[in-house]
Amino acid sequence: MKQFGWVASLVVLMCLCALPSAAQDAPATGDALNLFFDCQGFGCRDMDFFRREVPIVNWVRDREVSDVHVLVTSQRTGGGGFLYTLAFIGRGDFEGEDQELTVATAGDATSDEQRRAIVGRLKLGLVRYVQDSALADQLTVTFGGGAQAGAPGRPGGGPLGGPGAQTASPEDDPWNFWVFSISARGFVNGQSTSKFTNYFGNASANRTTEQWKISLGGNYSRNVQRFEVPLSDGSTFSVNETREDWGVNSSLVKSVGGQFSLGIRVNAGSSTFLNQDFRWSVKPGVEYNFFPYEESSRRSLTLQYLVGPNHFDYTERTIFGETEETRFQESLTGRLSLVEQWGRWSTSLTGAHYMHDLDRYNLALSGNFNIRLFRGFSIQLSGNYSWIGDQLYISAGDLTEEQILLRQRQLETNYRYFTSFGITYRFGSIFNNVVNPRFGRSGGGEFIVFG
Repeated sequence: MKQFGWVASLVVLMCLCALPSAAQDAPATGDALNLFFDCQGFGCRDMDFFRREVPIVNWVRDREVSDVHVLVTSQRTGGGGFLYTLAFIGRGDFEGEDQELTVATAGDATSDEQRRAIVGRLKLGLVRYVQDSALADQLTVTFGGGAQAGAPGRPGGGPLGGPGAQTASPEDDPWNFWVFSISARGFVNGQSTSKFTNYFGNASANRTTEQWKISLGGNYSRNVQRFEVPLSDGSTFSVNETREDWGVNSSLVKSVGGQFSLGIRVNAGSSTFLNQDFRWSVKPGVEYNFFPYEESSRRSLTLQYLVGPNHFDYTERTIFGETEETRFQESLTGRLSLVEQWGRWSTSLTGAHYMHDLDRYNLALSGNFNIRLFRGFSIQLSGNYSWIGDQLYISAGDLTEEQILLRQRQLETNYRYFTSFGITYRFGSIFNNVVNPRFGRSGGGEFIVFG
């Protein structure tokens, strides 16, 4: 009881300290514009930065009470950077006063350069909504001589590439639009009775233009687990298992006008986990987008069809008696992606089968939803489910207990799933202007009770 009394006293003290104070340093909210900033991608994680950089607005946490809803979406560019689209959606007195601004960042832009590129366009877009208000006296206009930090810039000077804007051509680019990337990582940990090592490596080369998209990539991983566990009878249970995988992949895509694209995918690799000494596949195909591709940052609905041969050389004889085989496979994928004021929704459905036996099929459904149902209340749901009937590679040999327990080999299954879900409800003050980073996140998870 004594400990409970100390905890109760501490909670009451904290609540008293949190009561409103006349000395609180918060921006005035009387004439300010209510802004709902809806940005969840790269460059948007430090909301304190945006509040500091744009102090003349009220940062509200619900779009229903906002004057302007700014919806930020991003897409990867051919150079490895991001193209950000800021959709300004007027509400209330600004109903119908909508606009879109874009800004691009380079592939090697830092997090600070990404957020500064976004806030630069945010400030520019807000001018339209505050220029006739009492806040207009707080505006200043500065014309810079160069491109914004981290952004390749738009030579025409306009945020949307207006009159006079130019598009870079291969003659202007010494790399001819090619972008290369190499990365490697390693992890080593252990103790007196165990040791684990993991190594990963990736390399890629990409070239993206309005008409062509070329992607080349490769990866390698090695996972070694070694440990010894003493048993009650005095014996020792020991494990020494290695899992190794590598793969190379490439794709070539050609825009054939409007909403059609033609492409081909070529893959090769090896996998201890999948009982494959070597595999390769060649699959040409076609894709159709029911919406124009220039709207893909906000909405897209695509159908993609691929067909071609797969060849496998197996490490061990399979349950179908094969040591190697070549099988033709076809697949059809439908994918819907929407980014709207009410939230984000993406889902896809893929059906594939081997043409020599229609019972060797795979049907996969996946989705990701983040939807606001009403003021302050939103739901999040993501997951995937696969109906599996195409495991041609399952080994006919008996697996050891170590291989099964450590998931070193794929086991036969007819389904696979993953789900994640949650709800969020926020209530209280609609304003969120104050920035106070003191104490930040705790380094531990202990709760100390005095007494």
